[in-house]
Amino acid sequence: MKWKILPLKNIIMYLIGTLAVSILIICLYSVHSYYELLIGTIKSNQELYSRQVLQSTEKNLNDIQNIALSVAYNQSVQRYLMETDTGKKFALYQQVINLLNNTKSLNNSILDIGLIGETGNFANLVGDMNLYHSRYEESSRADSSTIHFLDKSTILVDSSLYDCQVAAFPICKLSTTSSQFIGVLFITINPTTILGDNLFDNSFVPTDLMFVNSNRQLIVGDEELYGEIEKKLPLSDNFNISYNNQTYICRRFHVDIADGTIYTLVNQSSYNKKIINMLLPQYLLILVVFLVILIIFLAFMKTIMNSFRQLMNIMNKISTGKRKALKERITIDSQKNVCLEIYLIANSFNDMMDEITNLNHDIFGSYTKMYELEMNKRKAEIAYLRSQINPHFLYNTLTLICGMASENNSEGIIGITHALSRIYRYSIGNDIVTVRQELEIVKAYVMIQMTRFEDRFTVDYDITDDVLDALIPRMIIQPLVENAVKHGLEKCLRKGNLTIGGRKNYKDNTLVLWIYDTGVGMTTEQLAALRQALSEATQRNIGDGVNSHIYETENSIGLSNVNSRIALYYGDPYRLHIDSEENIGTNIQIKIPFTTN
Repeated sequence: MKWKILPLKNIIMYLIGTLAVSILIICLYSVHSYYELLIGTIKSNQELYSRQVLQSTEKNLNDIQNIALSVAYNQSVQRYLMETDTGKKFALYQQVINLLNNTKSLNNSILDIGLIGETGNFANLVGDMNLYHSRYEESSRADSSTIHFLDKSTILVDSSLYDCQVAAFPICKLSTTSSQFIGVLFITINPTTILGDNLFDNSFVPTDLMFVNSNRQLIVGDEELYGEIEKKLPLSDNFNISYNNQTYICRRFHVDIADGTIYTLVNQSSYNKKIINMLLPQYLLILVVFLVILIIFLAFMKTIMNSFRQLMNIMNKISTGKRKALKERITIDSQKNVCLEIYLIANSFNDMMDEITNLNHDIFGSYTKMYELEMNKRKAEIAYLRSQINPHFLYNTLTLICGMASENNSEGIIGITHALSRIYRYSIGNDIVTVRQELEIVKAYVMIQMTRFEDRFTVDYDITDDVLDALIPRMIIQPLVENAVKHGLEKCLRKGNLTIGGRKNYKDNTLVLWIYDTGVGMTTEQLAALRQALSEATQRNIGDGVNSHIYETENSIGLSNVNSRIALYYGDPYRLHIDSEENIGTNIQIKIPFTTN
């Protein structure tokens, strides 16, 4: 592709235009991302708010139903509703009133409790009994096994007029032989407190809350807004409505005990306005800062362009002469009217470029060779260390499979073979894996060893969930587990235990892994010798360390392998930490930086 040669001024203007468009695109993308994040947060908060409302409502309604049962089948209430003697009725009335007062205090949603009996006896705490008499006939025919929530009404309590909902519970005589209807218990409920005492606090999530009874009559909420919901008749529990040029995000929940419905609505339009009001000053400030920087930049460019024009005029004059002279250097007459900087640049240009070109070729060639040698060296070292899987493990596993084959244990052979193939397939994968992936292979290895040794040892995994996605070099836990089984538990005459653990150290943001076995352990001299050998191998150049004697020692091949790989990946401060006591056990700890994808 042939590019058109443009003046430097035009190129700079194109770059400025590209920068402005890029900033605009970034701003628009930021607004969109922030808007999507905010809407997602709003919906999450609305969902949480709605669940809390539903939970609070169902709890309060269950409490009221339990209260209704306890009052309806109280002996004093039963006797009062059936009593016809005036003297006894007065004494029972006082007991019933005391009972109703005590019961009302059990739930702050209850405004009043009333009773009407078939004998004409009645009682209530506050309000007008006509509220209950008008509903007595309808309630007496209802099912006596549950409470029934009636229509919306109003009640005067302590000189305050409340919107309320009446709940009715038919009362039957306590009898083991028959069920005789004797009256109705009425409980007048404040539907606002039924939905929760603190749920109307808009600091949690700005919302409109509605409660609708089984007859689709609005008990709590805005009548006009509910009218818009009624017009839409939503089929889904998640929907949007528009009202007064406002868009609302709506959620619907069914309240089983009251056969009612709860609606929560969030005004999305108000959030859109808040976003605009919040972001507009910021973007205006960005625009002002951009314009100021642009003006300053253009002022500097004007000075630079004037100097370049002078230099180009002189170079054009030289270009009409001998071209070979131009290949050697650019010469500007010091008597001409040019700036000092342009004059110095012109005199030094050829020598500088020749020297830079030569140096760049030399440096680039040297660094390229050094980098390639170093990378090849490290790849070879890591590949060598990862390839050192103990051949004895493969031999013992194949011997185990042969033994199973002689016993016709096909299922066991399949399991062992599958685990073995997973281990070897895993050993040739990517260099970096998660703790979760490494544990899967460790469990496959442990399964093989526990099958081989039967009940010789048990295994515990003590790893918290927050470290499962941490990144570690591949095959650094399995060799340590293999070392613990072979040199600790296998040589132990008593039944042992193997613990594989992991925690995140939040103080220094490191990952700590440990493998602890209750095997034969090591003497103080053996432990000191092992620590010294690992320390020397870490300090030694790793290229020499691969061929050093420590890798040729069977008892420490797994430890030195892991120790050297940790040093290669994370540097000298990170290495294995080993503690052991003879006839007690050995603990090997890995501490590396905590990283995730």
